[in-house]
Amino acid sequence: MEIKTVVMQEEGEFRVNGCMTVPDNMDNRHRVMIQEWIDAGNIPSPWVGPTPIETWVEDMARSDTELLPRAMEDMLDGMPDKSGVAQITLDRLQAKKDLRATKP
Repeated sequence: MEIKTVVMQEEGEFRVNGCMTVPDNMDNRHRVMIQEWIDAGNIPSPWVGPTPIETWVEDMARSDTELLPRAMEDMLDGMPDKSGVAQITLDRLQAKKDLRATKP
């Protein structure tokens, strides 16, 4: 394996070449390779957490599967009379609207 980039992860692991996660355990042969790469004068990039907008986008995507799919949200929003809609569905719709309103 040729190491081009190493990024330190929040959990203490390493992300190699943007596609492989390696635990910080010197019993792991890939971790040994990373150490050799470091010893050769290379420096791993520090971990940079997600921006507020990236976190919000992830939350919105998760809400599409856990709360209410976006298409259903749009249909419900377009209904002038929601009297026949179950309360749990209306609660989920409101939760999505509340989440959408928190956009950074």
